[in-house]
Amino acid sequence: MAHDVYVVEHRLVEGKNAIVFGRRGALAIDACNYADEGEAMASFIRSKGCTPDRLALTHAHGDHILGSGAFRGADVYAHVAAPRTIEQHLPMWAERYFGGSRADAEAAIARPNILFSGELRLDLDGKTARLFGTPGHCPDAACAFLEEDRVLCGGDTVVTGIVPAIADGDSRQLEVTLRQLVSLAAEVLIPGHGRVLRGSSVISDHLEWMAAYLGAVRDVVEQYLSEGLEAVLAAAEYSRLVGDRLPEEPHGMRRRHRLVVSKIFEEVGIERRRLEGQAQHDCER
Repeated sequence: MAHDVYVVEHRLVEGKNAIVFGRRGALAIDACNYADEGEAMASFIRSKGCTPDRLALTHAHGDHILGSGAFRGADVYAHVAAPRTIEQHLPMWAERYFGGSRADAEAAIARPNILFSGELRLDLDGKTARLFGTPGHCPDAACAFLEEDRVLCGGDTVVTGIVPAIADGDSRQLEVTLRQLVSLAAEVLIPGHGRVLRGSSVISDHLEWMAAYLGAVRDVVEQYLSEGLEAVLAAAEYSRLVGDRLPEEPHGMRRRHRLVVSKIFEEVGIERRRLEGQAQHDCER
């Protein structure tokens, strides 16, 4: 890894976070899913003689924020849509991890207190982190680009161990975002989940594959939409659209692929109904 940039692994689906050290201090990028993982990040920062007082969130899903209690009192940077994502997911976190207690779920996180919409540059003296919105995975999705080292911290916008996740997002937005990220010419990619990639050509190839995968699924959905979801799922063959690009296990890739197909089926159906409704409205005018 680049000098003074560290990858932090966590237990959920080959999770990856990062910590970067400049002469002015440290920046943690995401805070894992569990309190002990977040505490380990904060302890590592202290072991390097810094204070864990800066945390950037690539988005506010649980596996990126639920360890953030260790950063309470820090400056927590996130996209302007992050508070809405937190409110949406708090009941699920409470049920899954805190015995149904919303108060305990709330107490586990450090809420963002510095929000950005376009981009935000953090100067750590010797290291510059550029945070910018990358919609598609979810409304508050963002990436961090460490400019001096050309390291892209992709969050769940860019994953390497699983197919793209879009349950809270929009596949068309993500496809556009992924193609735009190619222009960064990053030399290192730290994904939200999966293995770290090195080399601009390797990273560009993976970004293009993710975008092409989403487009290919949409093509199948548009072709078979009128026949219903089961027909679409049958036509969107895993062997053709994913194949040996990703291992089927241990992360249930066939199930994840079906979720992507189902989500895009929903998106295309909504688009089709909207266009039909608009056409009918125009005819009645």
